Amino acid sequence: MQQPNKKLDGYEHSNVAAQLQLHFAGFSSAGKKSVNQDAFAAYMPKNNELLTKGAVAAIADGVSSATKSAEAAQLAVTQFIEEYYCTPPTWSTRKSAAKVLTSLNQWLYSQTDAISGQPQQWLTTFSGLIVKSSTAYLFHLGDTRISVYKNQQLEAITNDHNRQQGGNNTILTRALGADSRLQVDVHQLDIQSGDIFVLTCDGVHEYLSPKYLKQQLASLSGQPSNAELKGLSKQIVGAAIEQGSDDNVSCLLVFVRSTPSRRTEEIERNLLSRRIPPALDVGMKLDDYKIVKVMHASIRSHLYLAEHQDDATPVVLKIPSQNFADDTIYLQGFLREAWVGERINHSNIMRVTSDQKHSRFLYHVCEYIDGQTLSEWMHDNPQPTIGQVRNIISQVIAALRKFQRLELVHRDLKPDNIMIDRFGHVKLIDYGTALIASLDENQETLTETVPQGSLNYIAPETLLELNATNLSDLFSLGVICYEMLCAELPFKPMQNATITQSNYGEWQYRSIKQFRPELPIWLDLCLQQCTQADPNSRYQAFSEFAEDLNKPNLAAVEQYKKQPLLKRNPVKFWQGVSLLLFVALLVAISQ
Repeated sequence: MQQPNKKLDGYEHSNVAAQLQLHFAGFSSAGKKSVNQDAFAAYMPKNNELLTKGAVAAIADGVSSATKSAEAAQLAVTQFIEEYYCTPPTWSTRKSAAKVLTSLNQWLYSQTDAISGQPQQWLTTFSGLIVKSSTAYLFHLGDTRISVYKNQQLEAITNDHNRQQGGNNTILTRALGADSRLQVDVHQLDIQSGDIFVLTCDGVHEYLSPKYLKQQLASLSGQPSNAELKGLSKQIVGAAIEQGSDDNVSCLLVFVRSTPSRRTEEIERNLLSRRIPPALDVGMKLDDYKIVKVMHASIRSHLYLAEHQDDATPVVLKIPSQNFADDTIYLQGFLREAWVGERINHSNIMRVTSDQKHSRFLYHVCEYIDGQTLSEWMHDNPQPTIGQVRNIISQVIAALRKFQRLELVHRDLKPDNIMIDRFGHVKLIDYGTALIASLDENQETLTETVPQGSLNYIAPETLLELNATNLSDLFSLGVICYEMLCAELPFKPMQNATITQSNYGEWQYRSIKQFRPELPIWLDLCLQQCTQADPNSRYQAFSEFAEDLNKPNLAAVEQYKKQPLLKRNPVKFWQGVSLLLFVALLVAISQ
């Protein structure tokens, strides 16, 4: 990453080994001013960081009337890039950039002089470009500008935030550090090989016509070198000065050399590059692990208790079944589980790491949990107390809130994917269907054409719309809580995976008091809201569910009592109506 200074030279970088290949080149000059208050920077990471975060370019123009204009511009571009790459790799691009810009704005806005105690103005415009996979994300405020040259046409993507005041004078309406409330324009567009992004300050684009810029960009070769891009950026800056620009002048060019391929055969080739180990027996070895016990074997996967040759601590090896050796969607899920496991650290979530880096085989190394699944616990505890259920559910909520903070959705929450050890400690397991915001926006995975989840636990919006959010996990958790208390489901069980429902109204909640009449009404109301078919009618946060589960919502109970019998208990209402009609019929017959 370039550290801008008062005498900025051109900057260039390319990464020819990555699937996404970009070239950066720029030039900046103080022009007719004594101090250069512009700054730009760019960074292209490698390997996994390029996949999850993409490449970044940014330009800033310090507000000349501010006391710390040059410093603000330099800080904005360098800190934006540095802090962006410090955000969790699971976060979406928009969330990561928004968090960084909000924090940066707050710092700039709050600055005061350490000696005098007087406020200092750290004000700057800002335009940032993040190129990730085959998509460009633009974040902008002020009058710096990002344009794109595509298919021989030049288009300004951002809008200048300024207005005319008194003749030819213009004033900024937005800038970093100007207000505690940050308002940023966000744009998203598809990119292709050959696109060129042009980042300029107002000292350039206010003095050079789009026609001129388009002509200069058209003069580049089909695959311009770094030297060509640098030369053009310097030429554009010089032309602006010749046209009478009396401001600092800066231009940064980003050339898209190639974008990642989304072809199915390439995804499949990468997935099939490692072998699935054959079925193993006690005493056999896989790399440096010795098999101690065969724990589980199914048509989907095998689990083995194992020990490493250098560490006696027991671990679990998870190996995909040979039955799925050609199923690329299944193998993608298997790899996704390790990807999540290596990036999430929480006491209620099972630790997972991928296999040895240089192994020829495909498997995971998982934390060994000496316990049982929640399904087995429910079998041993057919009518648990509310306190027992609260304890387990609160631990699952803690795990799911960690997922939410990392922009992850489990998507397959069910009793078999929750473990309880002999001390009552809960662990969430199996992330093979997890939705990962940072990878999902890349669109480099094979398309999912069926809902992800398990029958009778999957959220209605996932069934109807193939859509899953953290509220979908909340629905599944409500179903599990209900089942723990009464060994039944809150809705009529589905017998097969065929989707017969067409709208949310076809999910009819069954009062838990039908199965355990002694349970309080506040608990029934809590479970009903948690398992609302329409996600907009559910609790909107895990904390809301936890609060009502731990402390009776008396206001909800009072509101419930005021409802007519038809709404409170439609079954009982119609039973009463039927009884009255039957009595009326008997009276009529007797007469």
